[in-house]
Amino acid sequence: MGVKKGIDGLFIVDKPEGMISLDVVREIKRRFGVKKAGHIGTLDPFATGVLPIVINEGTKLVPFLGEGPKEYEVTLQLGEETDTDDWTGKVVMKRPWEGTQPENIEALIHTFLGKIYQVPPMFSAIKIQGKPLYRLARKGIEVKRKEREVEIYEIQMKKINLPLVCFQVSCSKGTYIRSLGRDIGRKIGCGAHLRFLRRIRSGPFTLEQAISWERLKDLSASDHLAPWLISLKDALPSFPEVIGDEQLIRKVRCGKEMMVRDLSPQTLPTFERGEWLKMSSPEEGLVAILKSELKRADISWAHPEEVALRPLRIFFSSPPFSPQGGEGKGEGEDHVSCKGGFHDTCSGEEKRDHRPV
Repeated sequence: MGVKKGIDGLFIVDKPEGMISLDVVREIKRRFGVKKAGHIGTLDPFATGVLPIVINEGTKLVPFLGEGPKEYEVTLQLGEETDTDDWTGKVVMKRPWEGTQPENIEALIHTFLGKIYQVPPMFSAIKIQGKPLYRLARKGIEVKRKEREVEIYEIQMKKINLPLVCFQVSCSKGTYIRSLGRDIGRKIGCGAHLRFLRRIRSGPFTLEQAISWERLKDLSASDHLAPWLISLKDALPSFPEVIGDEQLIRKVRCGKEMMVRDLSPQTLPTFERGEWLKMSSPEEGLVAILKSELKRADISWAHPEEVALRPLRIFFSSPPFSPQGGEGKGEGEDHVSCKGGFHDTCSGEEKRDHRPV
């Protein structure tokens, strides 16, 4: 029997309630002997749903993922505000909701569509003067926070059974759904907090692709993850693709830039200057992520020695499984946070793995 190679890529976990995102990563590393792993877009402990997990070479994808819209199923409870803006917190304000009309609620919620400004919750990992807000919140200290612009793309009302209001929301990266719920409650006039939160999409990844936590715990070896594993190349479906020949791949693997003379314009996809591309080969899959220094339309007319594509990340296959079934040292090796080299990929609902469960 041949030696199995390591697993690279990502898969989607349907995170259960009451578990922090970091513990999901730790359990996957322990169970499958994975050397490097991380998650993209932290979910609150009380929240469930789509949690992308990157493994080994997949951790290099982190800066290039997480920019797409997020979608959530939300249940809002009217009449109470809490210090965490969800049901796990202490009630800090109560107001009657009984006079609220369902039709007015639906109309009011839709006023939050488009670009809005929201104040992050005190229980968040945003830092002020170098200190995470959640540490101040635990001491009962509240400080002024700057508003942040986010965008609400779509809101679909699902059910109103007062005092509960259920809706589905699509929003930009960095949106705090807890803040959205709090602000909706204040605009209604009776206050509100989140009773339920489930992420059903994160960028291109959906709940339909997810493996449940119960099913994951039944698996005993890394290769059993294969039905749910998304390859490195398939994890970037929107990136224009350059198919590299042996010579180009060798050059990129040495970290060298590609000049205009290295490329055949007729084989290139359409792209703009400054756009990210992926280079792949039929044999090896994803080889590199590139940044274009020229528009595709300009390459035919550019000087042969001008830089056309610059490598940003280079990918290699992970080492083979050890005789024990794991890869490398497993637990105790590298954990990759949701911060990448280009931007912060945490998605706001977001940075609360500090909360006790």
